[in-house]
Amino acid sequence: MKVDSIPFKKLPFTTLFKTYTSDYKKLAPFFETNPFDPESINKRLDEYAFKGDREKSVEFLREFNSEFTDLSNVSAALEKLSSNDAVAVVTGQQLTLYGGPLFTVFKILTAIHTASTIEEKYERPAVPVFWLADEDHDYDEVATIGVLERDDLKKVTLSSSLSEFPRVAEMKFDSSLKSIRDELKAAMFETDFSEDLWNLMDSSYQQDATFRSSFGKLILALFADHGLILAGSNAKTAKDLTKKVLKESVSHADQLFDSLNRNSASLLEEGFHNQVQVQRSNLFWIDDSGARKKINNDHNSWEADGAEKPWNSEELIEMIDQSPERFSPNVFLRPVLQNFLLPGVVYVAGPGEIAYYAQMKEFYGQFGLKTPIILPRFSGTIIESGVDRVLPKLPFSIEEYSKRIEDLESEYIERSDAPDPEPIFSEWKKQFDEISGSKVEQIADIDPTLKGTSEKVKAQFFTELDKLKGKVYRSLKEQDNTQLQRIRKVKSQLFPAGNLQEREIAFIYFMNKYGLEIWDGLLEEMKSEHHQQHNIIHL
Repeated sequence: MKVDSIPFKKLPFTTLFKTYTSDYKKLAPFFETNPFDPESINKRLDEYAFKGDREKSVEFLREFNSEFTDLSNVSAALEKLSSNDAVAVVTGQQLTLYGGPLFTVFKILTAIHTASTIEEKYERPAVPVFWLADEDHDYDEVATIGVLERDDLKKVTLSSSLSEFPRVAEMKFDSSLKSIRDELKAAMFETDFSEDLWNLMDSSYQQDATFRSSFGKLILALFADHGLILAGSNAKTAKDLTKKVLKESVSHADQLFDSLNRNSASLLEEGFHNQVQVQRSNLFWIDDSGARKKINNDHNSWEADGAEKPWNSEELIEMIDQSPERFSPNVFLRPVLQNFLLPGVVYVAGPGEIAYYAQMKEFYGQFGLKTPIILPRFSGTIIESGVDRVLPKLPFSIEEYSKRIEDLESEYIERSDAPDPEPIFSEWKKQFDEISGSKVEQIADIDPTLKGTSEKVKAQFFTELDKLKGKVYRSLKEQDNTQLQRIRKVKSQLFPAGNLQEREIAFIYFMNKYGLEIWDGLLEEMKSEHHQQHNIIHL
């Protein structure tokens, strides 16, 4: 395995993300700590103090992780986190089918590597934590998985009947899981590693198991040995420990709304985008069926679909105090809740997450907090040996394969330095015609009856030249077709469906081909500077 890199600016990332990773000072007013400056990181670690109740949080995490694994697998990490100076390196993702796309693993590896770096370089106990997005309700975003089948992207989607469940975490797999499993297995083909892979998948993803339990079991089976633990907020204990945040989102609603608006407006003024639309409420309500309903706020009036009546602020705060498990944070409130539940001094974020954290600096301040160190996750494209072999035979750089296939094919033809046969054969015919004309007359002088035969020989030569020219054209076309097929192969593997590989291809695809230990190998290759460029991983 070898890892090199290309700048993010050459790839389809947002201006905000490319600026954050290449010219941080332009975005520094929107964040607390430069994640690429060791002095800034050291200062932040020195001044960091956890605002929550560490003892109760660790006890909650012990209970939480017991759902997914034998506690002996995570006891060392939990013991480490119980130390008063211990910090967490947090990342998270939705509860996707069979682990989801490649970037899920990249997030986890970044968290593990960063925790190890903090311990070695800054001498501070650090634990990597994966936050299960166990309150999300967007079924469409988690029910599809993509793999490569004969160099084409194949997407497999679970039955929509599961979407009748209120929240993704609580959805149980039905008999359709087996057909999805069989379809994926057939698409990826049998390898020396397939049996081990599917034994692992089958031990995690089973009929009647939930998305949450399945995803959590898989992640810990793969990464508990590296000190990873899980966390989430879809639990009564978690809400009891963080209900202060939920209540303050009501009591300080106007200030929170104004702070988000100010940050968001400033971002726009600086030429960046807003990742999330700001609203007056940052809460959801869990109705009697378990469905997650948006709470709308009009100053002192709060209401949600299905609720018996609107609440005023005092009534809503009282309800939260009595039954915090009936309430759920939105995308802005969830990180704050997370930082009251975990000593998360670092958050490993994808490009979209970095963008919404850029809107939140003042929002965090309303809760007496600073935003964590926002570290970009490892971003990468895996290049398999078959693709690596053909890349030098093609005229494109890796980043150029992000273009449409039609544009790549047109550019290849334009760039092609293959000789044009037409001038070759035109010149050949002209020279032969000049030579043969005088020779035909000389033959006629010897014997006039042979002039016609001489003319026929001349015509036959032209016919043979035309046949040869046709063969040359066919040969060039075959060569072009071979190159065009290579271009399509590279394009489909590096930018499937026109998107970055890490966003489309499931990480189990690579485990099936290269073994369950592939991520251990990548972890050994990871370095701190990998966060500021897109990495090219040659297998």
